[in-house]
Amino acid sequence: MKKDMTSSPSLDTSTPTPSPLAPILNRTIPGTCHPLNQGTLRWGQDGLLAYGSHNMVVVVDPATVQVVQCLNRHRATVVVVDWATSDTKRLQLASGDAAGQIISWDLLGGEHLRQVHEGNLPVQQVRWVSCSSLLAVHPPNHLVLWDMDTGTKVWKKSFGDSILGCDLSPFHADTLLLRCEHSFLTVTDFSLAKCPKSEGKKFYLVTGKGGSPGRGVEGTEQKVNTNSTKLRRMVRSMVLGEMGEVGSQDKVNDCMAAVFHPGVKNQVVLAYSKEVLIVDTELGQTVGQINVDRSNSPLVGMEVARQKPMIFLLHESGSVSVWSLRAGLTVASTPIIMSKSQSFLSFPSTPATSVSPMDGLLEVSYESVSVSEHVRLGKNCRVLGLALRPSTQAEVAFLATDGRIFLFNLRSTDSSTPPPVIVTLSSLSTTSMRLTMSAILSSMSPSKAVRMCPPLTTKNWAAYRPLLAVGTVTGHLQVVNVSTGLVEREVAVHSAPVLGLEWTSTHPAASLLSFAHCNVTGSTSGLVRNELVHTDIVTGKVRHLRTEQVREVGEPKITMIRVSHLKKYFVVAFAAGPFELWDLAKLCILRTMPKKFPHITALEWSPLHTARGKKSDSISPSEKEVCREQNMKEVTKEHIVLTDHDGQLYHFTVEGHTIKDGTKIPAETGLGTITCICWKSDMIVRGDTEGNVNIWNMKTRQSKNIHTGRGKVKRICFSPGKNNMKILVLYEDGVQIWDVKELEMINELRCPGDLLSVEDVDWAGSDRVVLAGQDGAVRLAGLALAGTSSHTLAYGREQQVVCMGLLPRDTFRGIACMLGYRPWAEEGDIRKMVTTGLTEEQVGLVEAVLDYLGEQFITSISDGGVSLAERYLLVSLALGLMFEMELWMVVVEQRAGRPLGRQFHVLADRDTFMSRQEELSRLHMARAVERVDRVRLTAQLICLGQVEAAVSMLLDTDMEDNNSMADQLLACLIQATANRDSTECQLSHVSTMKMVATSLLSEGKLWEGVQLLVLTGKVGDACSYLRSAGHWDQALWLGKCRMEGQGGEQGEEWAGLASRWADYLVLAGQVRQAVLTHLAVGAGVSVPALECCHVGQDRDLAHKMMPLVMETDRDSVDQVLEEAVMMETAKLMSELGMKKAFEYYCDKLGRKGEELMLELGSKV
Repeated sequence: MKKDMTSSPSLDTSTPTPSPLAPILNRTIPGTCHPLNQGTLRWGQDGLLAYGSHNMVVVVDPATVQVVQCLNRHRATVVVVDWATSDTKRLQLASGDAAGQIISWDLLGGEHLRQVHEGNLPVQQVRWVSCSSLLAVHPPNHLVLWDMDTGTKVWKKSFGDSILGCDLSPFHADTLLLRCEHSFLTVTDFSLAKCPKSEGKKFYLVTGKGGSPGRGVEGTEQKVNTNSTKLRRMVRSMVLGEMGEVGSQDKVNDCMAAVFHPGVKNQVVLAYSKEVLIVDTELGQTVGQINVDRSNSPLVGMEVARQKPMIFLLHESGSVSVWSLRAGLTVASTPIIMSKSQSFLSFPSTPATSVSPMDGLLEVSYESVSVSEHVRLGKNCRVLGLALRPSTQAEVAFLATDGRIFLFNLRSTDSSTPPPVIVTLSSLSTTSMRLTMSAILSSMSPSKAVRMCPPLTTKNWAAYRPLLAVGTVTGHLQVVNVSTGLVEREVAVHSAPVLGLEWTSTHPAASLLSFAHCNVTGSTSGLVRNELVHTDIVTGKVRHLRTEQVREVGEPKITMIRVSHLKKYFVVAFAAGPFELWDLAKLCILRTMPKKFPHITALEWSPLHTARGKKSDSISPSEKEVCREQNMKEVTKEHIVLTDHDGQLYHFTVEGHTIKDGTKIPAETGLGTITCICWKSDMIVRGDTEGNVNIWNMKTRQSKNIHTGRGKVKRICFSPGKNNMKILVLYEDGVQIWDVKELEMINELRCPGDLLSVEDVDWAGSDRVVLAGQDGAVRLAGLALAGTSSHTLAYGREQQVVCMGLLPRDTFRGIACMLGYRPWAEEGDIRKMVTTGLTEEQVGLVEAVLDYLGEQFITSISDGGVSLAERYLLVSLALGLMFEMELWMVVVEQRAGRPLGRQFHVLADRDTFMSRQEELSRLHMARAVERVDRVRLTAQLICLGQVEAAVSMLLDTDMEDNNSMADQLLACLIQATANRDSTECQLSHVSTMKMVATSLLSEGKLWEGVQLLVLTGKVGDACSYLRSAGHWDQALWLGKCRMEGQGGEQGEEWAGLASRWADYLVLAGQVRQAVLTHLAVGAGVSVPALECCHVGQDRDLAHKMMPLVMETDRDSVDQVLEEAVMMETAKLMSELGMKKAFEYYCDKLGRKGEELMLELGSKV
């Protein structure tokens, strides 16, 4: 494939030194995409892209801009693709097609692992939720969890509305968002072990009369009420769907994407064609929006970043815009009465049609920080999807229907500061960034004709390259190296689809002859304007032939061109006219046959020829030299056979500039009109319109017919190689391979059962065939016609794939260990260190990755120029270790004194967390509508210590509300407790409040009791009650707000609460999340984090964490724990085959190490 936006590399015609030829293996060179492939582009954690191209899945390496693998197993159009995210299993890929088949793939071997389906139901979306569990949406309303290790169905859940898509919350493993046909569903009891019982919380999407929320329901006009609370309450019910049965069920949800914000808790991002909405799930309201200007094209795709609150948007025009969250809150600029089209259904951006300016309606806002240049898309070409690199989140790519992938990099425009070793989104400043195109990966265009270059012989051994010429429907000629899969040259030649082409040179293959024709306006007799072109693919020079003839109004169309085997002549045949004989060297016409000559249907040059000239012994040395220079030593005689509509076979001889009549063989009985003919050795094979294949042996004068019953024979060609008498037969509905000697069929392929359609065929080698499909893909298959892919590492490539995940799992883990921490190794060449003991193939792969990362990366992890934690972070970014990347990012950011991102929520430092919570409370206060929201917000304000704001909200309750008196009394209570002095703390009303709180809690009124406990200063007790009720998130939130940083008893209570949360995570199997909690709460690598790794048997992480703990808190490390971790590390090194590392840790363990050496030493 083309690797840059520049032209493809030139073809080298110089005579190279003989070298081992790259093998021609079973492989697929992808073509265009189907409209149903929209949204299939996905970027995996190992750095590889995957997308659907008609019925196959294509995997691409964006680093080297080349196809890694094509996976062929689907029988219908691929509609969904997804990568798994797991640090233990690499390159897990699954795909689903329109027929409902879901397949998990072995990317390395190019084979499928598991194939499952839910009856005859199609599949809408697939999503990996663990390293073995795959969640699938089967229309119309089914959700199925599959175990892809065993291929069994775990559970199935059906809902009341048609499901269009789903997304899992990155903050709550049990929360699932379903995008439905008429609404959204939030399921909060999702589990891998059992089927959800609830039907989910439904959010309707409604618009009123005229497309404005709140303006009317079912034609009933609403009067503007001066009381904003009542008006807000009315609109709120419309949003949440409590009145949703009134007309909302008939609305169609035109939301094209709905995902949880991966970087901001309790936010959902909804993408529509003209805007993006930010929805707060606690309020159930839109709290922000991104409007697409009229000057910009509509949206097609969206990706939301995690490292920073940023959104990448793909537009129909082929441009990508980057939007960043603006600091602080802004006053909503949305008009008081919004006007939206009736077809646009969304959460309203304002909660009312008439809002008093005193309300101070606030919203979060996003600003555009960069927009890429518009990409020039061809006619009828459109974009299909956007993908964001998950590790760095600074690279994006999008896919087009013509099969091209456009790659973009987000980089800093500030040249005053040196770039980081690995650029990530978190390392970039939003004030100085630019999105630029880095590369384009092209693909094959749909073709009508393909021709393989002249076969390999002893004469062209040194210069031979396996080149395939492809004539596309756009009039281009593409030259593909079938060994490497790269399009080495593409030349625009014709103004119409290329219908036929032939190679005109042999040593090396460097020029082509092609033809096409355009219809003549107003012509009713089938006359066309022919285009016959000779192209030099080295220089790109194009020469049009028959320019004099095509000046006429029209002529019969060219049906075929055939070049002689010695590349001296070629024949041009017409549909309703005599054929022409041309001199290939001079590109001039030699003879046009008489008009009375029968119109031919098939033609072939003989591979046999005779040479006539002076005898060598009768020529003087001086004459020999003259003859050699003028190429006149001998005159070659070549032969042609052709057939007419009656099936008669004609034989002609071409010698010099003359063509002589030869023999004429009558038509064969039982044959229809001959459509194609091929000649090798003494065998002439013909195919007709009725599916008959006739084999005529010129030596024995015997003829045999094969009745295939497959319909019209489009093409027949012999396989190359001496005495190799296999033929490849192309029909309208498939392909067959026959052995002419044995008269037996070797194999066959049927369309559309095995493939969609085959437009043309040829031989790539003596045992390899080329199949050009209607989808534009070029497939190479063996004689069995069974597979069109091979092992990923076996393909011939100009550049090695940059993906460490292609290594065996233990080798990958061993390299990850050595790149990060290697006390057993002496300082030296890191390349030599990590490639010791690897195979030649693996060494090439590792070196390719290190070369791509650059010398700055190698220097950073080699000479100690960065801290150990920073080294771990660099290695995790380079290898795509997603969890470790976040883990070490926490350590690095904390040590540098920088605040953690919003994705870490309660794990951030207290000042940063409180600042974000105060901003969130301001946003909610401006938008709280329902009673339940005001009660929740009041409780949060009390917990945050914002007493005045809580009192103000309670006093603002409408006096007509039935709960107004209770709110007034609660406001008085809050004010009384807030203004008490130290002596009043001992008053009896405090104990009374505790007693009332306990009573409320026992009756199930959790938050009412929590509020009273917080007011009395018993925050620890409040957290305990929340924790006991299973509200861990709220307990951590409250502890973070009121206990952390207080010192003394409360500070210890916060540490204890975090420790219990980590223990809970360990019991739930989320060991790494528990480690992350210990690291963040402990303000660095701590002993509890190391203990957690050891208890959870995460040996890879414990090995890396041990030296960090010893650096910062060596005295607190128990000797028993140290020995236990070291013992497990030694066993790990033994399993990974790292002998030096194993011996190093055994030596550190002393006597126990000697015993371990005796036990496992022989296995290393």
